[in-house]
Amino acid sequence: MAVLAESHISVHTWPEIGYGAFDVFMCGDADPWKAVDVLKEAFDTSQVEVRELLRGEALIAKEVAA
Repeated sequence: MAVLAESHISVHTWPEIGYGAFDVFMCGDADPWKAVDVLKEAFDTSQVEVRELLRGEALIAKEVAA
């Protein structure tokens, strides 16, 4: 796990099948998409699947509307 200012990156591994899943959580102006290429290169893989889950949008919209 890498703890970053207002963010973190964690990895879950299944070495027996050669699989790793990374969670990249970023807040503020950080760009989590920049982590994809860095991790892809660091782990020397061509197979990458990305799913984006946006969190807290309903809370932010509610605050702005108030």
